[in-house]
Amino acid sequence: METIHLIDHFSEIWNNASDRFPTFTTSYSNAEKRERETLFSGYTDRFRELRKEGEGRNIDTEKFFRGMRTVMQKVYDYSDASLDLITQPAMIEASRSFYREARAFDASLKREEIYQAMRNAWIMNGLQLLLGLPVQLTPSILAYSLLYPYSDNLLDDPGVTTDEKAAFSRRFEGCLRGEGTMGRNAREQAIEALVAMICQEYPRDRFPLVHQSLLAIHRAQTRSLRLCGYGNRPSTQEILRIGFDKGGTSVLADGYLVAGHLSPEISRFFYGYGVWLQLADDIQDLEEDLAEGTLTLFSAPENLPDLPALTNRAFHFGRMVMEDIKYCSNSVSEEFGQVILQSIELMLLQAAGLSSRFYPRNYRQQLEEFSPLGFDYLLEARKKGTPGRMKLITSLIEEPGF
Repeated sequence: METIHLIDHFSEIWNNASDRFPTFTTSYSNAEKRERETLFSGYTDRFRELRKEGEGRNIDTEKFFRGMRTVMQKVYDYSDASLDLITQPAMIEASRSFYREARAFDASLKREEIYQAMRNAWIMNGLQLLLGLPVQLTPSILAYSLLYPYSDNLLDDPGVTTDEKAAFSRRFEGCLRGEGTMGRNAREQAIEALVAMICQEYPRDRFPLVHQSLLAIHRAQTRSLRLCGYGNRPSTQEILRIGFDKGGTSVLADGYLVAGHLSPEISRFFYGYGVWLQLADDIQDLEEDLAEGTLTLFSAPENLPDLPALTNRAFHFGRMVMEDIKYCSNSVSEEFGQVILQSIELMLLQAAGLSSRFYPRNYRQQLEEFSPLGFDYLLEARKKGTPGRMKLITSLIEEPGF
């Protein structure tokens, strides 16, 4: 699967996107922020109480989700229609099944690794919604999402030499092609088992594009080693193209593994959606990337003076990408598109707000006007380890008997 035309397409959209401060529909006064912060703090405190009360028995899930719905509506302004979509029983059951099956596959997986994998499973469940498919855990959703802790974390590990990463990547590509085995250690045996799980649902001879999409994300991940110091330092334009392909091919593979086949228009939308998620992740990881010397559009030293303009461009870029959701032609696409837009823009807002060392004060103040929670509150909550709304859901799913 050749993705160069998609890289070209979205690079052009990025280069033509405005770098002016974006327009937002809702601003929040200091008083409104304090009210929302009080509500959110009260909810997280109550959640901890429910966990204590539930020790040795099940948490009252009805209370939990009633409270969570209140917070998402009154703190984050999600509409009733949006909440009906993302908290529907099928979505919750898919998450419960994912946690159980991940634990059954490998009991040694850490909570953080399952959470990392579950984030991708949620994206894939969202794609099921957009494509009009039943929302459920499938073998390929489980397998592809679990590949993240096993493969991505090794490729991102600064303690593993670039030569070791390159050798691992070659063995992994052979496994994806069905050419030989890996099996050097428990990690590689797990990867082989997960690839076999995908092949059982989507045989190579009947679903060639599924397997081409897996090779596309693998090659994009391998090329991204250049962003971590392997080989010649990429130019600013190469940093953009490598990062775009890493994000785009990831969600494109999500789509093929959910549906087996996609139209060209939907393939393009999923790729762009993945690029936008990658941009949001890169802003969230800015401090870590700078510390480790990982190059992204935002952490490249030559781009640091332009962080406000680049962040503005990320908002405008995403809004243009989301126009293509119309090709999903599903009754929920408009509403779910609003969920995606609202969620990623909130990620961008808060990620920039929390990166106080790298953004000018006046720019953070501009952004903070449109954040439902104050940036000082978010910084303090992060220091205390206060869970975000999605980690609260994950924590509940992990409860025995849930």
